[in-house]
Amino acid sequence: METELKLSFPDPETLYAVTGEPWFQDAVEIRSAKTEEYENRYLDTKDRILEKSRTSMRIRHVLGQDFIHTVKTTPTAIINGSSSEEGFSGLTSKCEWNVSSDRSEFDVGLFLKAAKNGKDPYEILAAALVPVSGKKLETVCKTAFKRHTITAGYHGSTVEICLDTGSCIASGRSCPICEMEIELISGEVAPVEELGLLIREHADCKPLAISKYARCLMLMRENENG
Repeated sequence: METELKLSFPDPETLYAVTGEPWFQDAVEIRSAKTEEYENRYLDTKDRILEKSRTSMRIRHVLGQDFIHTVKTTPTAIINGSSSEEGFSGLTSKCEWNVSSDRSEFDVGLFLKAAKNGKDPYEILAAALVPVSGKKLETVCKTAFKRHTITAGYHGSTVEICLDTGSCIASGRSCPICEMEIELISGEVAPVEELGLLIREHADCKPLAISKYARCLMLMRENENG
């Protein structure tokens, strides 16, 4: 299960300024940091079986590393311990399965075998992928962005704070990525939301409850509607 909070920023300068501020450095125990360039392809069948089942399939490539194949379910927004897709906090939770591979193409059968011992329910993964097994998968959209990742401690939990800048690309259209993701690695969920509130109090940002993939789908629909 992936639990994270997203915040949207008006520009990269405002985004990157946050982690250098005294109030941030005083509150957060920074343990490590790295910067990587990501190229992601999202796949589906021609008749969009995965989109209809509210599932995303992604192949991520980081320069100098293997590919990471990922399947995610539709995120659910979390408000004060309850769940709603109409959330406003930017905190979401979703099932997620990741498999490292030297293959640039997604193999449903191999993925199902490799992900069988994952932490999230296998039956949910199988229900999403069996309908596309043996069908041709095509790239429907892409994202390309730079990610600066800080692993940190905050109020007893370990989190990854990711600063992303780049683009969502679909149907010949694009939109900017300029956001922060705060993902829970271990511990309680509450500190994730508390850190998000702290950042919102001090920085020009707002909650973001829509994923990069969902923004790509919006670009595709805009293109279809002319």
